[in-house]
Amino acid sequence: MKYSGITDRGLVRKNNQDSYVIATNQADDIFAIVADGIGGNLGGDIASRLTVSHFSKAFSEVECFSCEREIVEWIEEHIERANTIIYEYGKKHIQLKGMGTTLCAAMITKFGVFIINIGDSRCYTWTNESSIKQVTSDHTLLNDMLAHGELSQEEAKNFTKKNVLTNALGVWESVKADIDIHHEELRGILLCSDGLHGYVKDDDIAEVVKNEEIDLSMKPRKLLKYALDAGGFDNITIIIIDFEGDNNYGKE
Repeated sequence: MKYSGITDRGLVRKNNQDSYVIATNQADDIFAIVADGIGGNLGGDIASRLTVSHFSKAFSEVECFSCEREIVEWIEEHIERANTIIYEYGKKHIQLKGMGTTLCAAMITKFGVFIINIGDSRCYTWTNESSIKQVTSDHTLLNDMLAHGELSQEEAKNFTKKNVLTNALGVWESVKADIDIHHEELRGILLCSDGLHGYVKDDDIAEVVKNEEIDLSMKPRKLLKYALDAGGFDNITIIIIDFEGDNNYGKE
């Protein structure tokens, strides 16, 4: 298994409020996280850094997991802890009240691949036979209105509040995350902030991540260039995990 990541400020924003980490625990499980800070200059960068710092430290201290339920409970516990850390930080620093971050992560263990999502960063997966598939749902006003039939796909193209989040880490006193377990035989995983998926078409992303002639270390850089060529309007963060024939995950 190989992995590679990159983050960039983009061409418009004054600073980079995205953070990412690819952590391991004592059992060599992998936990890859993308966090896209929200709140403009009001602490988004702090929120995303607090998030990856908390999860990286906590995960590195895990000796091993014994079952799926234990993993889900660990994830839920540390989502609440991270949420409290950010929320309390915002309360203590009044100018940062409302700070928060997205969280999109993949934990790869012998019990399966656990995908965690809060907000509008995304996870895509693919197999050798299939193209990329988005496996997270965006927690946005736009997505909610589409799901409830309040907007048509045509109306959605001109919707002015596409980036309004309905869920984020640290903004409210409690938070709910989507946690899904995947047992299928995957070839790869892509985690990214909306600085990529908001400006680069899925077909163009798939063309890069599935291209066997491009070295894995170069794939995030190539996708970053696509996002910059599209205007670089937002911070951009990309993690790619290539299983490269490693089918040991999901097998106890």
